[in-house]
Amino acid sequence: MAANRSVEPLAALRSAGRGTRGTLVLIVVAALIAAGVLWWVFDRIGNTKVTAYFDSSVGIYEGSEVRILGVPVGKVDSVEPQGDQVKVVMHVDREFDLPADAKAAQITPSVVADRYIQLTPVYRGGPKMDRDATIPRERTVTPVEVDELYSSISDLSKALGPDGANSEGAVNELVRTGAANLADNGEALANSLTQLSRAAHYLSDSRGDIFDTVKNLQQFVSMLNRNDQQVREFNGQLAELSTFLAGERQNLGEALQLLSVALGDVARFLDANRDLVADNASELSTLTRTLADQRDQVAAAVEVLPVALSNLVGIHNGETGTLDMRPNISELQDPFGAICNILDLSKLMPGDPEFEALGRQLRPVLDQCAEITRQITSGVQTPSLILPFGILSGENQQRAPVPGTVPGTPSDQLPPSEQEGGR
Repeated sequence: MAANRSVEPLAALRSAGRGTRGTLVLIVVAALIAAGVLWWVFDRIGNTKVTAYFDSSVGIYEGSEVRILGVPVGKVDSVEPQGDQVKVVMHVDREFDLPADAKAAQITPSVVADRYIQLTPVYRGGPKMDRDATIPRERTVTPVEVDELYSSISDLSKALGPDGANSEGAVNELVRTGAANLADNGEALANSLTQLSRAAHYLSDSRGDIFDTVKNLQQFVSMLNRNDQQVREFNGQLAELSTFLAGERQNLGEALQLLSVALGDVARFLDANRDLVADNASELSTLTRTLADQRDQVAAAVEVLPVALSNLVGIHNGETGTLDMRPNISELQDPFGAICNILDLSKLMPGDPEFEALGRQLRPVLDQCAEITRQITSGVQTPSLILPFGILSGENQQRAPVPGTVPGTPSDQLPPSEQEGGR
């Protein structure tokens, strides 16, 4: 009985140990499964999924590499035929960005090597491809298969063979004629190719100028198109001018002949008087330089010259046949003020610092002189004072003009022709 009681606790311990180990195994298996699922989910979420459509897919399988510039960046997930195209789903690692307009091409490194998909171009900025993007057939490229190339070569050989274009010996004749034409012309052909290469190189170097010329020509043609009516009128006028010159060709010829004679006379005259012409040209240069130096004074004289000429014409009295004039010198209108102006040394050399300094030193004296001359002028000047040469006439007015000397004041005298003793 005692032995039975000691075995029962030991069996219970063994059963409890097996249950604990089973639980641990289940927990480990569940953790591994969860970790695998989480890794798969995060791997799929973080990568860029790209679906591309190709014309065909030979040598591309699930697990084939996806590269950028030859560097593996992802794998092909699935390849599914769909009618006349093949759908290829691939993923790219999250660390590589793709441009939004990326293209896909199937690359064959060699005849026996596995193909891979190349994504191009490299992302250098701008819009990025979405995490789930599609590349249509317009942006995918599929290489030509070797059997297709062999088939094309076979078709070409048949087309040029005895059952095709060479059925009557046309290809043979073409080859013989080409060989005869190229015989002994290797050097000339090489020179032609060399010159053609140089011409192409020159055109390449001058492509900017050529494009600018074409652009300017296009602008010129567009301008002519916009001004079509004016161009037509110009052509019509040019035709009329040509017709006129054709009708006057005899007179034009005589005029040109006389012009040639006159030019000969001028040439002989210049040759005989070259020293005199040179002296006159030198003097003319001096005169021109003087006028240029005195252009301000010349401009002021030109402004008052018409008034002076008008006054000169107006001094003639047609009624009496005399010249009625009274000189009016502006400096004598205020003679006392002119004395003060003479004392102002700063006006002798305008812009000279020394003379300007002297003028500032004499400023109190000049102000006092101006005040004294104002008092003297106000004491002497009267409205009725009329002195010759405009002396002290700055503020006077001619209140009783002589008849016939001011417009609007008619004269009471008869013209010379009607006076006694006149003709």
